[in-house]
Amino acid sequence: MASSCAGPRLRWLVWRLFREGSGSRTGLPGAGLGGSCAYGSVGKGSRGLLSVAFTLGGTFGLYQTLRFYLRSQGHSAECKFPDDVLQLTLYQYKTCPFCSKVRVFLDYHDLPYEIVEVNPVLRHEIKFSTYRKVPILIAHAEENLQLNDSSVIISVMKTYLLSRRKKLEDIVSYYPSMKAKNEKGKEVIEYNNKYWLMLDEQETECAYPTKESRAEEMKWRRWADDWLVHIISPNVYRTPREALASFDYIVHEGKFGGVEGFFAKYVGATAMFFISKMLKRRHNLQQDVRQDLYKAANDWVAAIGKQRQFLGGEQPNLADLAVFGVLQVMEGLEAFDDLMSHSKIQPWYIKMKKVIQETAEHRATTPAALAVH
Repeated sequence: MASSCAGPRLRWLVWRLFREGSGSRTGLPGAGLGGSCAYGSVGKGSRGLLSVAFTLGGTFGLYQTLRFYLRSQGHSAECKFPDDVLQLTLYQYKTCPFCSKVRVFLDYHDLPYEIVEVNPVLRHEIKFSTYRKVPILIAHAEENLQLNDSSVIISVMKTYLLSRRKKLEDIVSYYPSMKAKNEKGKEVIEYNNKYWLMLDEQETECAYPTKESRAEEMKWRRWADDWLVHIISPNVYRTPREALASFDYIVHEGKFGGVEGFFAKYVGATAMFFISKMLKRRHNLQQDVRQDLYKAANDWVAAIGKQRQFLGGEQPNLADLAVFGVLQVMEGLEAFDDLMSHSKIQPWYIKMKKVIQETAEHRATTPAALAVH
């Protein structure tokens, strides 16, 4: 499907290169080098024929290379941001799984962004916002746009990435916030359609090979938010020792003052140890909460199956990125090591980490990325 969507562009590229290459200059560096190598031993007529021959050969090779590349990229081939890329600022807690989801999405799509680490006690950094949770993504477009909720942020940005004809302001309007009450009667903000990409029919066909693949992606994105995230706390705060190690990591990676850090580490660890027991009962977890973590990981691996590298096929889709983002915050903790050792998820996780790292390394070497950071 991706190659068929890219077909007209490739045919146009071949036509343009052929037209330019048949003149006095060649359109490809490779063709130019080849032509210059032959110039010393042939006459003008032969030189012109060789120039055309090298151009056609180079063009055909480029055409085949692009076709192969687009096919290997699967349906993410269309997912490239325009040159005038948005300037983005992410307000986050580094160890928050929802913030991690957004970072993974932005990193995978090679999208430069600045990070503002928010003090979790005072939250001065987001005093400009009536929405008091993180992540918050500010897009500096014609006007500054604020995007809230990790899944909404991802859906908005993915829609923008796939649909070049829609303005970001218009896309944001497709995800209105609504006030609702949770099971405790507390007023919360909800977003309709937050797992849905706002694409037209042609864009949808280019993004998803089948209707089932779109439904599958949405299902597992929702699963990551509604189930997987809720298993993390009971596991990383399972024992007093694990709770203390987790808060040591949180304080080290987060934005705390000296006194705040001390109290956060010891008071927070104690509080979260007991809160994790409440969460365990609320979500009907097993006595040994590790078993729920292992089962969730194995359910995910089973959903991918043996025939696919990722849920998205040859390349990760939004569900792959969400699950990886949630699990990534446990790295370095005992729960993460146990998960890698006692479930089937490690091969998938290693492949995901490699894909994300390769993209990050590419971004670090590009002038645009250096300019932003």
